[in-house]
Amino acid sequence: MPSNLTLRLSAVSHTLVTRNRKVRTQDSRWGKALVVGIVSAALGIFCFGGLWAWSNFQCTSLNYQISEAKETKKQHLELNRKLRVEFSNLTSIARLEKLAEAYHMGPPLPGHVLKVQWP
Repeated sequence: MPSNLTLRLSAVSHTLVTRNRKVRTQDSRWGKALVVGIVSAALGIFCFGGLWAWSNFQCTSLNYQISEAKETKKQHLELNRKLRVEFSNLTSIARLEKLAEAYHMGPPLPGHVLKVQWP
């Protein structure tokens, strides 16, 4: 750098001193608008990214809940099937006839059957 050229920074603008002449640069309104625009765009991108991540997390969590519900439904259907098979085995005519013979039961006599009439 030449010895007669120094650069001083002030709080508001840049001051260039050369041969006892001060040259000042003015802050431009466009510069401030550009900074505000860049900050606004960065903030918008940050907010959009946060919303996207939150919605992706919600979607993933709902998918897990759906798969758990499907698994529970499958287990309930299997239990229902087993219970129907057991019910049909317990109420089968052949089984009931064998149980009746084991307890010395036979067909009812004519006086043992009563018909009830509802009003």
